[in-house]
Amino acid sequence: MKLYEYEGKILFRKVGIKTPNSLLVPPANDLPKGKVVVKAQLLEGGRGKRGLVRITEDASEAIKQMREEGVEKFLVEEYVPHEYEFYLSCMVDRDSQEPMFAIGKGGINVEEEGDIRTRVVSMERGVRFFDALEVSKFMKANPEEVMMVMRGLYELVLNYGVELAEINPLAVKDGSLIALDSKVIIEDNSLIRIGETLKSLGIHVERPSAYVELDGDIGIIGNGAGLTMATMDMVKIAGGSPADFLDVGGGADRNHVKESMLKVLRNPKVKKVIANIYGGITRCDEVALGVVDALKEINKPVYIRLSGTNEEQGERILEENNVKVYHDVPKMIGDALRS
Repeated sequence: MKLYEYEGKILFRKVGIKTPNSLLVPPANDLPKGKVVVKAQLLEGGRGKRGLVRITEDASEAIKQMREEGVEKFLVEEYVPHEYEFYLSCMVDRDSQEPMFAIGKGGINVEEEGDIRTRVVSMERGVRFFDALEVSKFMKANPEEVMMVMRGLYELVLNYGVELAEINPLAVKDGSLIALDSKVIIEDNSLIRIGETLKSLGIHVERPSAYVELDGDIGIIGNGAGLTMATMDMVKIAGGSPADFLDVGGGADRNHVKESMLKVLRNPKVKKVIANIYGGITRCDEVALGVVDALKEINKPVYIRLSGTNEEQGERILEENNVKVYHDVPKMIGDALRS
């Protein structure tokens, strides 16, 4: 599960890593005056290259312009002048299965630079001062500050089920360190253990979905791997090309359905979506509400078969919002391919 930048920074502060003062929009209404950084909150990389991170004297105008590009959530941060920028991350090394740090020069082209140093730190000994001392020489930073940041990232990997905890850029100002950005990915299976902790910190916990992106242009959503695969096969046989496999799982609620639908709708290759839902423990009215919520944000044609628990309520909700409900799957697929 990927976290938004502001959520990653909540975790950073929890483990002692400094971040700039900031406001989340919404809910914040009163925006700070003067030089600030406005950042679109998206679960995607490359925001800087797309003009979705802006240093500005007019936060309101920057937000207005980004809203026109479909952005809904923003982080408004104090502008932090600094001398240097670096990249620092912690993850589990595949070979040793121990935590590993990666260190390099920061910026939007860090992947292209290729000059990344790595340092494996075993769980048996943990981060020691000599680890931080080596890194501090490279960063021209206070080793005690480096120690605090490294220990914080290390704690996230060990105790919070984090697959990747990344700071880029990590700013150096008068020898001190401040995380100007965050990229945090949590291993889905860990959510059972730490989900409530994350919620208590104000981090939205998304129920894991089985999602695989493919090369076609028809989004596919189902509940249950077998039903989803069968739907994909029927689309393929009928001459269509699936853009994904997405199984929302059993018992999916309104918010999970919304996020799953948006995950498919955000794919620029997707022209229309076919959803095949059989409600056993999954309630059809919850599915319908989630679909409607998603279509309010991104409107593309959706063809849905809805059957099972609370079927009538779900059908009514969808039809009131101009979404046609099918009971015959071949007809649904045929109508979708002909449109």
